[in-house]
Amino acid sequence: MKTLIKKLMSYSIIMLTGFVLCVTLYASESPITSPDAPVYNPPNPDADKRRLEAGESDSVNRGVRVRGVRIRSSNTRGANAMSSSLTDDLSDMFGKDIKEKITTEAMPISFPKRLAPIASEQTGFTSSNQPNLYWYISDKYKGNMEFKLNAPQVSQPILAVKLSGSPAEGIYGIKLRDYNITLKSGVEYEWFITIITDPIERSGDIYASATIKYVEPSNDLSNKFNMASLERRYYVYAKNGYWYDSISSLSSLIEKSATSKKYRLHRAALLKQVNLFKAARYDLHLVNIP
Repeated sequence: MKTLIKKLMSYSIIMLTGFVLCVTLYASESPITSPDAPVYNPPNPDADKRRLEAGESDSVNRGVRVRGVRIRSSNTRGANAMSSSLTDDLSDMFGKDIKEKITTEAMPISFPKRLAPIASEQTGFTSSNQPNLYWYISDKYKGNMEFKLNAPQVSQPILAVKLSGSPAEGIYGIKLRDYNITLKSGVEYEWFITIITDPIERSGDIYASATIKYVEPSNDLSNKFNMASLERRYYVYAKNGYWYDSISSLSSLIEKSATSKKYRLHRAALLKQVNLFKAARYDLHLVNIP
């Protein structure tokens, strides 16, 4: 009888622990429901998912099913990535110490655990023909990166820009206006942000992508955008399905008001609504919310 009671107590403790973990996980991923937070209304909620993140697999990401997360088997690359047969051949050619020298002098390179476009899961709209585009990177990266913009039925990217790596975890961006790139109305473009793991052998690149469409707003809607103050305009963009404009407007406010918690909280709210939980946690961490 005592044994049975002990087993039942152990089972109850396990169930309770599991319940607490589930509640905690749900709370960390559930959208911020503050009445003051902006709400994104996707214009095409039933369309195919077009966003692709890159990084290590984890159980909390819900985007895995269609285009969600491109999985890497390892987050390091360096001396140990060189095949043993190659270093054996080099040893035969140049002396016995060459293999030891290669494998000890070259330090492995650590890659970020997540690279994600700050984009809606389906194709996002913009009311600007020269929008700003943003991405999230989870860790510092000292190597090179690349931004590319592709247009349909065009064999080469219409924009390819080499970028320096990120000095720290964060949300970074690029302005198409700086490169004299203008989007055509009604055309869906695909953009890529890439970590270049090896500038000579590009097959190992770590890339993330999303799609964007320039959709000219009606006169009525354009008037609504223009009538809203800069501090409230991102609400109007989000409500009317213009994801990229809402994020760009919020990000500009964050840059101008670095100490303001409100705008980071509101960007985190939008990011959670499109299942970009890691990027949202970055903003929340900066305002001391776990």
